Amino acid sequence: MLTAEAIQTTREWFAQNALDCIAEVQSGAVRVNDPEAYFAECRKRREEHLAGKWDHTFTFRQRAYAHQTGEWVALLP
Repeated sequence: MLTAEAIQTTREWFAQNALDCIAEVQSGAVRVNDPEAYFAECRKRREEHLAGKWDHTFTFRQRAYAHQTGEWVALLP
């Protein structure tokens, strides 16, 4: 069972990742066709992660488990 701390840490990790995606475009390391639309989507995704709207996904659960235990569960055997 995942702890509340692992869930919160994972939400914050994904929220930071969304901000990091914006920073990559702003720095010129990554190019996108419509930066403003991309930034808006990243900000929306950040808020959704902080609100727990993605907690049910496999990717979220996998990362939360890793935050809690230090172990990564393989996607495929």
